[in-house]
This record gives sequence, C-alpha cells and structure tokens, in this order.
Amino acid sequence: MKIYEDIPENVMTDLLEAVEGSSADAMWTYIREDIPGVSSCTYDERRNYYLSVMYQLMKAGRLKIAFNNTFWEGTIEEQLQRYSDRWPNDENCLFKADFQLIENPDDGGLYFWAKGCFVWIYEDGFEEWTN
Repeated sequence: MKIYEDIPENVMTDLLEAVEGSSADAMWTYIREDIPGVSSCTYDERRNYYLSVMYQLMKAGRLKIAFNNTFWEGTIEEQLQRYSDRWPNDENCLFKADFQLIENPDDGGLYFWAKGCFVWIYEDGFEEWTN
C-alpha cells in the first residue's frame, strides 16, 4: 500500500462534495471515473489513490471505518492496511454493482470483502453510517 500525500485540495473538495455521506462504492466510482488522470491508471494505482483519499479524510476527522456498529481500532495507518489487505488483487473479482462485493465462484453468492463500512463525521459531530 502506497499513500499519496499530495492530492490537490481542489480534488479533495470536489470529491467530498460529490460523495460525502455515501458508501465506499460511491467513492470508488467517483475516483475511478471523475478524477482526471486517475481513470487511465492501473488498478493498483487507483486502489492506492482511493486508500490515500481515505487516509486524508480520516486524518482530517471526516471519515471512520466501522463494522457491526463498532469502529475499527488502531491507528489510521493500521486501519488502512487492514482494509488494503482485504481488497481483492484482481479487479475482475469486484462485483460490478458494488465494488465492496465479490462473487464466490463456487456458489455464485456475494461476499462482503471489506468488512468495514464508512462512517462520515460532519463538522457538527453528526455521524452518518453507510452500508
């Protein structure tokens, strides 16, 4: 996992306006399709960009990760490493309707690989939990 610390402020502002309060899938779609230059990057570069955006948002206190109504523990770096470690290595494994799901080749069932959802923290302290 490589964290890019030089994401332009205007990119972060536009992204936040577009996806704040939304699921992780909305942010993946925005990064993949709406940030100039990122759509042509490799899968690993897009994944690292996504994790870098998560890092910036978590560092700013705007985003947390939780599962089963419990916030993940550890430093931001530890939480991102955990998220990254769960992320499928092959983009073709990601379910097209929601990138947080992968299809089990044995039974066709869907599996929630992330085991962590976004919790958006607003300036007034309100927490918006996503799926």
